[in-house]
Order: sequence, then structure tokens, then C-alpha cells
Amino acid sequence: MTILSVSAQVFERHRLLSTVASLAIMAGVTIAAIVLLRDPTPTPNVGSSSRTTQTAHPALRPDRLITFTDGCLSSECHANYTLAPVQHAAIAESACETCHASDTGGHVYPLLAPKEHLCASCHAKSEHTTFQHRAMTEDGCLACHDPHVSHTKGLLKAASMDEACAGCHPRTTASFAHKPYAADRCDSCHDPHGSDFPKLLFSGEGANHCRQCHSDLVDRVEVSPHSHCDIDGGCLACHAPHGSDHKHLLPSAPRDLCVTCHPNVGSAVSGAHVSHDAVLTGEQCVTCHDPHASQLPKMLRDSQTEICLSCHAKPLKAADGRTIAALADALHNSPVVHGAIRHGDCSACHAIHGGSHAKLLKEAGPNELLAPGEARTYALCFTCHDPTLMDPKGTTQFRNGSRNLHDLHLRGAQQSRGCGSCHAAHAGSLPRLIATTVNFQGSGWAMPMKFVLSPEGGSCAPGCHEKLSYSRNADPSTSDTSAHQPTEVTR
Repeated sequence: MTILSVSAQVFERHRLLSTVASLAIMAGVTIAAIVLLRDPTPTPNVGSSSRTTQTAHPALRPDRLITFTDGCLSSECHANYTLAPVQHAAIAESACETCHASDTGGHVYPLLAPKEHLCASCHAKSEHTTFQHRAMTEDGCLACHDPHVSHTKGLLKAASMDEACAGCHPRTTASFAHKPYAADRCDSCHDPHGSDFPKLLFSGEGANHCRQCHSDLVDRVEVSPHSHCDIDGGCLACHAPHGSDHKHLLPSAPRDLCVTCHPNVGSAVSGAHVSHDAVLTGEQCVTCHDPHASQLPKMLRDSQTEICLSCHAKPLKAADGRTIAALADALHNSPVVHGAIRHGDCSACHAIHGGSHAKLLKEAGPNELLAPGEARTYALCFTCHDPTLMDPKGTTQFRNGSRNLHDLHLRGAQQSRGCGSCHAAHAGSLPRLIATTVNFQGSGWAMPMKFVLSPEGGSCAPGCHEKLSYSRNADPSTSDTSAHQPTEVTR
């Protein structure tokens, strides 16, 4: 063989190898192009994996039988499953045969059992509970769960539990949300599969369910002598379970909610000529009342006196422009306190929710020093005090001899000086709540009374008349009762 023929053979061999290499490269490019057409966007690397941190691209669908021994999670097949942060245990263990039968041809791996029964072979479903999640009964587990991998705990198809639930249960956009609801933890209250209680609640209805987180409050409601223990609807009668536009998850403003069960209070508030700001502003009813339970009647937060002083400890501006004097110092430091207040019963005189008389009085009381001498002028005081005090022959310590000076003041000259003309309504330093000053004719002048008590009677020298004295031991036959007749005074 000549050198020329040998060289020709070598050249021919290199040409053939080059051709094969070129065809191989072209085939590779073609396969890559097909893969990119099937999945032009690489799968993102979400989460961490102990197997690999790189994105895998699947090959074309196989045209031959692939056995479980060959493996499903190879780089050419389902390798991306290994990148998911949450994997079905069968995937994590490369045990696809747990759920699938062998390839029947065409790369089809049938389920070993109907899907509604297959999951139950490993996962205990709530099929024996009274109430089942409708998604389970209609669509099976796959309504909410991905059977292979997920980015969300529980293999949820959605990005969060909140999104999963919102797919069927639109989320409320209220201003205030229940903490578990705000934290996307629907499963804090609801079993996502099944329950023996309506709404798929974990621990029963009403208070029994709320006890899971609010045990102290529920226990207090159940044992307190005055509570909403028996309210129809339980906790949900007053609170929205998910969200509300009102504080404390109330379905409406406190007063509007309360009057649905207390219509008499609603009528008093809406029909009042004189309103109580505490009922209309701020926390409204719950300013004075504990909405859950109390040791006190009417579910009050404290004694009436202390509740009233929570606002009236300082001067307040009334709706009519006048200043309501502070009461705390007088009530806490005066030696004589009105009996109603001493017993914690401000409502004995005042209409707490609203009324028809000035100063929220329950009955008429004189606003001025002089008023018509009629029983209605002092009706409020006689709801507690003996009305025979106004009888000329009535028994009273305020008399000159046998002359009833209460009757003289209340009905003399057909004008009533009223109880408030001489007595302090709340507290004072003198016995029988004799006032040291009174508001003259409703003006800003604090008229001095200059009352002096003696063993047998006393004397006073107010701005409306000269000094006058009285004695219970005066001789009726010589007593000049005309000297004790108050004169009419004008401003």
C-alpha cells in the first residue's frame, strides 16, 4: 500500500467522524429547542433541598415502559419535585408506587385506588364526624392539597392557608380582625376536614369554643352572679368571629347593639329631652357596664358612685353651656353625704340613660330659688322623704314651736323655695345637708346661707332675708310666726 492510499483512508475516516459529530451536535440543539418549547421558563429554585439546588429540565415524554426501579425523580423526569420546600412523604422517599400502579403504556401510572379512598389509606380522614368539609365530600382531598409537592405547609395548592380558604370563603375587609383570622390561621378555630360541631369548630359552639383562648373570661361569665351567661347566641350574639368595622369585633356600635335586647333603654336614650353624654359618646354603654359579667347588679363595672365620679371628679361643660361642678372632693371629704350616694345609688335621683328634667333628675326639681308652690316642684325629694313634711301639722325638727317651717318654705306666699333652696343635694359640712351656699335663682352667685345650728333650733341669714331664728321649744301662744315668713325676692 502506498503512502498516498494510506493518507486517503485516514482523511476519509476523519471526514466521517466529523460528519457524525456534526449530526450529534445538531441533534442536541434540536432536543434542547424542543425542551425549551415545552418549558421556556426555567423552574425557579424555591426553598432549600438536601438533594440539589439546581433547576432540572425534563426530557421528552418516554416512549418506552419506565419502571419504578428506573426511578421517577431522575434529571430527565420529575427532578423538580426534589426542589420543592414541602414534599409528599412518598415523593421524599422516592416511593411513587405508594400511590401509583406500574406503567400501563404511554407513560400512564394509574392510582392504586379511587382518589377519595387512596388518601385515607395513610391519612385518617374525618369521615365519621357529624360535619365534613364540603370540599372533601365534593372534590376530595385534591380540592385543597397537591398530591406531590407544594410551597405551602400541608401541601396546600394555594400560597397560604388564607388563600386556600378564601378560594371558597371570601375574606372580609373589616377594620378590626380576630387575631387568628388576621394571622391567616383559620385552623385555630376550624378543623379543615371534619368536626362534630357546626362550622367545623373544634370545641363546640359559642362559649365552649371561645374558651380555647378566652378561658378566664368565659369562666367569669359562667360563675358571676350578674352576667350574659344565658344570652341567646352566646358570644356570637355580640361579637363577629372574623372581623368587624367596630372595636371589640362588635357588629355595630355598643349602644345600637345593646338596645336590641334592652329596648326600654333604647327608648329612654332616643326619647330623652336631656341626654347623658356617657351614653352617646366614647364607649357608650360599656363605659359603665361590664359587657360580660359583674359582681354588681346591672352588670356595673363599679359602684354607681365610683362610676359617676370617673367623669364627675372634675368640672364638666354641659350641653347648655353651664359648668357642672366637680364632685369628688365634696363626696370624699364632706362629713355629711346624701344617703342615696352613701349607698351608691346615684340613680335614685338621676335618670342615667336620659330624661325629661334638668340635670337628668328623675322627677321635677326646682332650678331656681323661687318656684310655684306646687307638689310637683319638689316631687323628686318626696320619692324618698316623708311627704307629710309639707303638712302644716306634720312632724318635723324644722319648726318654730308647733309651726312647721318646712310647710312655710314649701308653700308660703304660694311660692316654693324648694328643697334645693336650703339643702345640698350631694354632700355638705352641716347636719341634714344644710347648704353653706346656694345658687341664687340659677345665677352664678353662690348665695351664703349663714346657717347656725343650736340645741333647740337654729338661725340663718341668707341673702334673701334678714337673720331669722327658730326654736322647737318656742311658746306657740307668743311665737311670731310672721317673723319667719320668707319674703319674696326678685333678681
